[in-house]
Amino acid sequence: MAAGPPLPIAGRLRGVDRTLIRQIFDSAPRGAINFGLGQPDLPTPDVIKRAGIEAIETNQTRYTVTAGDPELRRAIAGQYPDFVDGPEGVVSTIGVGEAVFLAFAGLLEPGDEVLVPDPGFPTYAITARILGAVPVAYPLRSERGFAVDPSDIEGLITSKTRVLMLNSPGNPTGCLDRGEDLDRIAAMAEQGCFTWVSDEIYSSFVYEGRFESLTTRSKRGVVLSGMSKDVCMAGWRVGWLAGDPAFVKAVTAMHQYVATVASSISQRAALAAFTPEGRAARDAIRERFRARRDRALEILAGATRATVPRPGGSFYLFADISRVGDSMSVCRALMERGVITIPGIAFGARGEGWLRLSYAADEADIERGMAIVRDVLS
Repeated sequence: MAAGPPLPIAGRLRGVDRTLIRQIFDSAPRGAINFGLGQPDLPTPDVIKRAGIEAIETNQTRYTVTAGDPELRRAIAGQYPDFVDGPEGVVSTIGVGEAVFLAFAGLLEPGDEVLVPDPGFPTYAITARILGAVPVAYPLRSERGFAVDPSDIEGLITSKTRVLMLNSPGNPTGCLDRGEDLDRIAAMAEQGCFTWVSDEIYSSFVYEGRFESLTTRSKRGVVLSGMSKDVCMAGWRVGWLAGDPAFVKAVTAMHQYVATVASSISQRAALAAFTPEGRAARDAIRERFRARRDRALEILAGATRATVPRPGGSFYLFADISRVGDSMSVCRALMERGVITIPGIAFGARGEGWLRLSYAADEADIERGMAIVRDVLS
């Protein structure tokens, strides 16, 4: 059969590629120590796996209602008692990635502006572009510990501003936003300056300080989260969007056309994370990651040409490597030594000069790999 003309590719996908995070991970040599990908190395807790097996054995393999398993949604709503009242305020999604898409698609028109963190997770800006919106970066400054500064937000608001994207604890920085800053942001939202979207996927990984959420301060927004991180369910793809029931109903209709429903088996398994055994497993995972963070920081304290701030949350270290070289060159140098890291430039222009290291790796790899990082950064 003769080849015809190439398939046309829609303009919205022009320039869209896998994130630099994924490109680096996919090109890494076999056997490399992985401080790159943001997923826990630990197995899903047994209580959750047993619930998933039971769901299969009892034939809970049909579609759920479109918004998701009501029992799971009720449990999720219970995490936000000041923000949503019951399962009608929650839709179960295929991870937080779909939740970001639903939130932006439900809030943004073509040409609208969405304020996104820099450095920040690249999905936010890319999703906005795919939908025809305009991402506008707001700075997260190292001198503030990478916490959002409401004054920076105020200076960027225009007549086209529709959404403010927040992520705390932050990826890649591990920072925690401050209560007094969120108070000011909530006041701006209530005045109609924007609708906020808060990605709280790392909220269980808090080691120092206190996790603060806009959900206790304002109802003019939506909160996104999931179970990929805190109970090691990355491959189960369990996420959610929670907010005003009328908005949730609208994006649930879109969710039907995008995904039909989230996995019934995964949702039944996820419900076990809300049991006492599941909560104990979550706490144990957090404490193991705390110990890993502390050991990684101890090793990297010997890096004579780099500074590694102590993050309050998530499972990332964000190292200032500006005295060593540009972030991509340092990443390549470490790759040659068999260690995968992510250059700060992958997270925005303000990430240049920084390097993200995930300590979601086993203790032996942390000992060996962080020593290699220390040597390269010295």
